[in-house]
Amino acid sequence: MFNLVIILLSTINSEPKDSNNYKIAKHIIENMSKLEDCTLTELAKQCYVSNSSISRFCKDIGLKDFNTLKNQLIRFSYLSSQTRQEKFKFKEMDENSLSQSYLLSVIDNLTRINCKTLDRDIQNLVNDIKKYDKVAAFGYLQSENVALNLQYDLQTNGKIVFTRLKFIDQVEYIHHCDENTLLIIFSESGTYFNRVFQRMKPFANLKHKPKIYMITSSSTHTDPFIDYYIRYNSRNDYASHPYPLIAIVDLICMQYAQSLK
Repeated sequence: MFNLVIILLSTINSEPKDSNNYKIAKHIIENMSKLEDCTLTELAKQCYVSNSSISRFCKDIGLKDFNTLKNQLIRFSYLSSQTRQEKFKFKEMDENSLSQSYLLSVIDNLTRINCKTLDRDIQNLVNDIKKYDKVAAFGYLQSENVALNLQYDLQTNGKIVFTRLKFIDQVEYIHHCDENTLLIIFSESGTYFNRVFQRMKPFANLKHKPKIYMITSSSTHTDPFIDYYIRYNSRNDYASHPYPLIAIVDLICMQYAQSLK
């Protein structure tokens, strides 16, 4: 379900407002709890588009067909309001002083990212950023915002990094990059590629795959095609994301700037 929400928000954030895909994504995300029994024809009428536009939309956002979309919407309807509210919980949350408890939790999370290997890991990544002509960085929503920060700050030092807000554009780029590309993935959970490659084998030709770094708080998640993990400690609650990733990007950009002296 959360994959669908991410994809819909990404579509809204990247498509022109007058496009059919924008209209469809906006209508779905505003009415998710009401669409579990909706047919393709009914959804098309509600969005003022054709049936074929709905079918194209499903393929454009990476779903097999309308039935796959319906299954995602049905899963959403089973989530209770209480379950959704759990998203906003964090350790030592004090509703009498939300600001203080939240800020202290953010600080606690930031102190957890420091480890003995962090400087070495960042130096290795910076060396590769300098080495590769083609560098791309991707993530979902807040993590993609972190990728945008990396793009902006490295550009000020003359290094161009490719990124895309739209999920399907990220997938398209990854499928066509080769061994001449450095790929940086921001994923707190470590499950980025689980979403990208839901129905296909990733990097069938390992000889020509890009070099991949993943920056994640997961201590256990591993993918055989990822070359280097930069791991940080996190409580993985609402106060933990994306601040550690933002701090790590700052460290990457500072180290890159120093390496140019």
